[in-house]
Amino acid sequence: MNWDAIAAVGQAISALALVFVLVQVRHARQEARRSVSQARANAARELWMLRADNPQLCGLLSRTDAALSGQHHPFLAELAAKANITLDEASQVFSHHWAWWVFRAQVIPLAKELRAGDRAQFDAGIRTLYENLPSGRLWFQAVKNNLDPDAVRYVENLLAQPG
Repeated sequence: MNWDAIAAVGQAISALALVFVLVQVRHARQEARRSVSQARANAARELWMLRADNPQLCGLLSRTDAALSGQHHPFLAELAAKANITLDEASQVFSHHWAWWVFRAQVIPLAKELRAGDRAQFDAGIRTLYENLPSGRLWFQAVKNNLDPDAVRYVENLLAQPG
């Protein structure tokens, strides 16, 4: 084997190593984005659950927002009237549904990767909340224009299919 052949083999190995490094960098970037998204979703879910779990805080925030804006969110007024609950209690329900939405919106892009049983359970949870539970259905209809359009499309497509 001559030196030119050895150099060519070395260059080929270097090129393969470079491709390998580029692939690793791409995967690392994707993982970093996923990690940031997951951390954001976890924080949002915790903050919404903090409101849902703390009637005093939830009521205070609801009354403050209403005082500053002059009105309650339409969902709160409608739920309070239909369910015969206070606006503060309706605000807790609103926060509870937001926390669940943040969880579901984080899973939806990965739903195809779930095991069949996990996917069935996940989809059944969506059906239960946004089709079978009136407060969940009312919440979804009230806020869906402010949600991730891809996640909303997933939910609406699922609900359009026979259960």
